[in-house]
Amino acid sequence: MNISRTTLLLTRPETASLRFRDEAEARLGAFGAVVVSPLMEIVPVAFDLPEPLPANWVFTSAHAIPEIAARIDVRGRKAWCVGVRTAQTADSAGFEICSVEPDVTSLCARIRAARPAGLILHAAGHHRRGDLAGDLNAAGLQAQTVTVYDQQARALSQAARDCLMTPGDVLAPLFSPRSARLLGNSASGRVARLHAVAISQAAAEEWEAMPGERLATARTPDADAMLKAMVSLFDADRSA
Repeated sequence: MNISRTTLLLTRPETASLRFRDEAEARLGAFGAVVVSPLMEIVPVAFDLPEPLPANWVFTSAHAIPEIAARIDVRGRKAWCVGVRTAQTADSAGFEICSVEPDVTSLCARIRAARPAGLILHAAGHHRRGDLAGDLNAAGLQAQTVTVYDQQARALSQAARDCLMTPGDVLAPLFSPRSARLLGNSASGRVARLHAVAISQAAAEEWEAMPGERLATARTPDADAMLKAMVSLFDADRSA
């Protein structure tokens, strides 16, 4: 592939997609085109919080933090986070950061080792993998999950459909197993070669490449590793 003849297709919510576009072009250079077509929309949902409010909160996505911060005074409350950006969002909201881990498995192990007292509340989206609270309860801790937002599926935009129905190379970062499934279903009749970079093995397993397409998987589940995996898909001389 050659970056100047490749379309970058970004399917995260718009703010996150534009941020990643800037990071990608700073690292790799200018793509032939960039198409932003979110496949999921973050929609707040009604939720109840336990009383008394817990001291320890778990955030596996930054999307949950504004919903909690809008409801309670978070000062003095502790946050256990997956991902640097999630931790930065929690810190900006006023939480005290206890731990930042690259994935849910690592965070669960860290919490089990620390054994914080009292209720641990996982504020999360409707669509999530595994049962973090259940795993913590099985380890003898007290944990619950509260769903504070939904990730509602959206159709590809006309611009995205057009680029997939045009011969050429398209590169799509896959930031979750669900986004991999949604894009795969939406792009099933594609004409373009749709190359993908998966954030995890779980996301990669949800992707079915067609002949002539390539798939790379990030070594760690973060944006920097995604960018490194993207670099690996391009020719050494990207200006050729």
